[in-house]
Formats: sequence, structure tokens, C-alpha cells
Amino acid sequence: MATPTTAQTPYGTPDDSFEAGYLDGELAAMTGLNSRRATARMAMAEQHDPMYAQGYSDGYLNTTALNAARLQNEETA
Repeated sequence: MATPTTAQTPYGTPDDSFEAGYLDGELAAMTGLNSRRATARMAMAEQHDPMYAQGYSDGYLNTTALNAARLQNEETA
């Protein structure tokens, strides 16, 4: 059985690429990047590194959801 190989990306292996995208997505949400610009960045990244784009999307959406939940919790408290 052949060992699967992973293609190198600008960030290393696909796993590293996803993690880099996730971190960038988190930081984008924390700095207040609007969803239109975040979506444009994801679309551009998708053409070159799909794993980075997926990580960026996941990081951005997760951080946005956490921030919204925290704000809602503060308003009801």
C-alpha cells in the first residue's frame, strides 16, 4: 500500500495551511473586518490554497459567533 503524499503549500503541509488560515480568520474577526471583505479574501485564497481558505472561513465564523454570544450574554445580564 502506498503512503499518501501531501502537496506542499506556501505554509507547509495542508494541516499547517489550515491552521494559518484559521488564525488569520480569527484575527480578522477580532479586528472588526466586515464580512464582505472577509468573504473576498476567502474567495481569493480558494484559488491558490483551498485549505487556507477553509481555515480562514472557520476561524472568522467561529470568532464572530463567539463575539456575538458574548455581547448577547452581556446585554441580558
